[in-house]
Amino acid sequence: MDKSKVFDRTALGNALLSVQYGKIRGDAKRILALIDGNTSIGAIFEKVPHSVRIHLNDIFSQLLSEGMIKEKVKTLDERTNSTENKDHKQKAVLITQQSEESRIARVIEKESKRRIELEHELAEVQSQLEATKVRQQEVEAVCRKLQKQVAGFERDKSAKSPEAAQSPSSQVDAEMELHASLNDFSLLNQALLDQQKNFDSTLKLRNYQMKLKAEQNQNETEVMDEKLALLNPHYSKLRNLEFFKGFENAELLRFIDFARWQKVRTGEIIFNEGEVGLPFYIIVSGSVNIISASQRIATLGWGDFFGELAYLSDVKPLRSAQAVAATEGELLVVEPVEIEISSVQMRLNVVEALLRGQVKRAMLSSKRIDNLMSHLNTKYDNE
Repeated sequence: MDKSKVFDRTALGNALLSVQYGKIRGDAKRILALIDGNTSIGAIFEKVPHSVRIHLNDIFSQLLSEGMIKEKVKTLDERTNSTENKDHKQKAVLITQQSEESRIARVIEKESKRRIELEHELAEVQSQLEATKVRQQEVEAVCRKLQKQVAGFERDKSAKSPEAAQSPSSQVDAEMELHASLNDFSLLNQALLDQQKNFDSTLKLRNYQMKLKAEQNQNETEVMDEKLALLNPHYSKLRNLEFFKGFENAELLRFIDFARWQKVRTGEIIFNEGEVGLPFYIIVSGSVNIISASQRIATLGWGDFFGELAYLSDVKPLRSAQAVAATEGELLVVEPVEIEISSVQMRLNVVEALLRGQVKRAMLSSKRIDNLMSHLNTKYDNE
């Protein structure tokens, strides 16, 4: 199947997707949720695990045959945008390739120089180690010889042999040889300690080089992410939003890849109270009124989000209020299934941003209640 094709859900597909227990479930339902009229088959292929990829063609064939999806024909504007996005991606790939080739060349040169130095150091250390081993064998041989002699002297002493008492010179020679061997042992121990210090120094140097290399790679990755971010046409719109405060550039770019953009007109209903819905929305421009029981309870603007309760709660995903565009604007639509199949860090960042926003709202609500109570108390006192 052509991976560049883009499909859209039909009315039947949308209806079946909102049914919790229907004839479509499992991997097919997850794939149906990813089909939004903007994401190509290739992009969906990259977002799903290997166990789903091998059945992707069969799943698409099933969805097509049952009328849940249809191929989307690109308009002139979409073809123009696709061409522009392709140019951006080609520029980004070219910059990435050039930077990667330069980085690899520098790394190879540094590694070659350091490898030569380490090989020289290793050869010297091995030579010292071999000499130490030879010396150790010599000392061990002398030690075994002395042990035999000492054992013999002990036997002679216990027997109190007169001949042994008449041979003090041989005992003195043995004691001198024993002292010399002890000195040899001391020298051997010192040589082994020096050898251990050399090994420790080499290991510390190597660990420092590995740490330095990791830091350099991290810095180069951050620089590359910054370049790719500046090339993305949507990056500047989102970078300063409070929601993306904790996102690194690479994570923000991945978020942009799976999020969907939606333009709204003044008075347009985004969703109704009581509807089943999973996506949540981030306001990139314009403002949105939140209405419950025909009463406006809040007006949200640039950087705010709404509709997130269905994602954060385990209950049935029903909209607790109506969302209506107060002005023309642009929204970022986020499907929870996209978050769930992303990295752990991405999920943590999204949940943290949502909870941070809810805490802010709770504090504002508490402040409003305090002000209202203060006003009521003042009015009661005056009466």
